[in-house]
Amino acid sequence: IIKLLNMEHFMKKIFFILIAFLALSVQAVETKFGIGYINSDLKVDLLPDISTGSLELSYLAGYDNGLAAEVGVAFGVVDDDFSAGADTVTVEAKTSYYLRGIYNFNDTFFVNATWLDTEIGAEWTGNNFAALEAKESDSDLGYGIGANIALPNSEAVIRISYNSFDFGAADLDQISIKYLF
Repeated sequence: IIKLLNMEHFMKKIFFILIAFLALSVQAVETKFGIGYINSDLKVDLLPDISTGSLELSYLAGYDNGLAAEVGVAFGVVDDDFSAGADTVTVEAKTSYYLRGIYNFNDTFFVNATWLDTEIGAEWTGNNFAALEAKESDSDLGYGIGANIALPNSEAVIRISYNSFDFGAADLDQISIKYLF
């Protein structure tokens, strides 16, 4: 039953992304696909800083008034671990989904607001007990800034951005680099 509930939750997210994808495309002047890497730094009270990495896939729809919208998914590819006495805790980024509104000041600089739905997993292994696993998911509205670097003789763009999210007791800062084509 739990697997069915998780699958239903996953399907709702896919449906939401598909609807957003279609809605964003209707009036778009320019559209691009993107692939990139996100380095996420998670700061939680009483724990050391945790750094994970994700592969990011996105779809961007740009409009002629400086506004753009982007929908994407990120898959965790780099885990982090730390020691807690004789025990080891491994933290991994799971699949994340986001919807981003972007305002371009010019062709280079932009600000954005991002709704992020993310999941983090942890596995605690010790000498005297079997591994314990936990997952936590949450969504939040964050903000960010960035720069687009146009590639010569091409419509492609390299995007570098910083985003910040506040998940109550945890703060998440992300730096990403993405190739938009």
